[in-house]
Amino acid sequence: MKILLISNMYPSKKDKTYGTFVKMFKESIEHNADDIIFDCCFIRGRSNNFMVKAYKYIIFYFTIIYKTLFFKYDFVYNHQITHSAPALRICRCFRKFKLVMNIHGGDIVTINRTSERLLSLAFPLLINSDLIVVPSDYFKNIVLNKVPGISLKQLFVSASGGVDKNVFTCLNSHVMSTGTIVYVSRIDAGKGWDVLVDAIGELKLSGEILGKRVLFVGYGGQTELLNKKIKEFNLSDCCCYLGPKTHQELNELYNQSDVMIFPTMLYESLGLVGIEAMACGGPVIGSNIGCLPEYIKDGITGFLFESGNSHELAERITYFYKLTDKQRNKMKIQAVKTAHQYDSDEISRMLISKMKEI
Repeated sequence: MKILLISNMYPSKKDKTYGTFVKMFKESIEHNADDIIFDCCFIRGRSNNFMVKAYKYIIFYFTIIYKTLFFKYDFVYNHQITHSAPALRICRCFRKFKLVMNIHGGDIVTINRTSERLLSLAFPLLINSDLIVVPSDYFKNIVLNKVPGISLKQLFVSASGGVDKNVFTCLNSHVMSTGTIVYVSRIDAGKGWDVLVDAIGELKLSGEILGKRVLFVGYGGQTELLNKKIKEFNLSDCCCYLGPKTHQELNELYNQSDVMIFPTMLYESLGLVGIEAMACGGPVIGSNIGCLPEYIKDGITGFLFESGNSHELAERITYFYKLTDKQRNKMKIQAVKTAHQYDSDEISRMLISKMKEI
């Protein structure tokens, strides 16, 4: 089976954390199917320069059109559906081909006019696609409501490539308290990093954060604002921004942390970072929003709090650290068990099987 794999996000040598979910998806499919060969159209690494970004997209679109029209593939598999929609619409005018559209969240829950226009271009592709892959049952319903004209039989739930158990694994069988709290996500509006800073500020005033450290990991447009707020709240002694980390580095970090905080205020389609933390034995304290309650079971694999409520988050952190070692160890075991349900090999095999049915 020959597949043209398309994504506007893929790691580069300089930007190793960009689009890693696509890289892991590709590697997992290749690992679980000897008869699948990928040909790829990627934009590798981020660029803040408009001219460089425009040049990359021109090459990206030209490559998609050239390969789709002049080569034969069993499937064209498209990640991040909106950004490649213009090129694929052109291709569909001249040639029929089997199309798989993999929706991740932000590509369909639009936040500005540009993304809304790109989504409107993607609608005919979605309606006429052979398979639409969505990351969760929660998001399947979002897509059904957002895109009139698609049918339930077109949709297939596959958890964004899943969690690679060879990368994210629990190294400690018992709870070893380190006093470390970790945030792993983009440092952008809506991701809730500011809610966590507010909660830590409250805990410092009450003395509950004494002897603990909070590590912020990720990239985004608000890193300067994060560092500024840490200084303004006089939290430099307990809060630190580490920047983006590779998956191998994240595995070490999760294993050295007591708990992962997922304070998003967005309706996440899955939130794979939370499941990766669980695979390393880390309970997750997350917002009661989007897909998060599907795997964060309150009091079992972590705790939920009202999205945007920093006071409630502070209470959950305090309550977590009052748990006995036995209670925390039980939560750790349940977190790992839950993460195993998202094993990348099993998820890849199910997706491969589904595609072969088409």
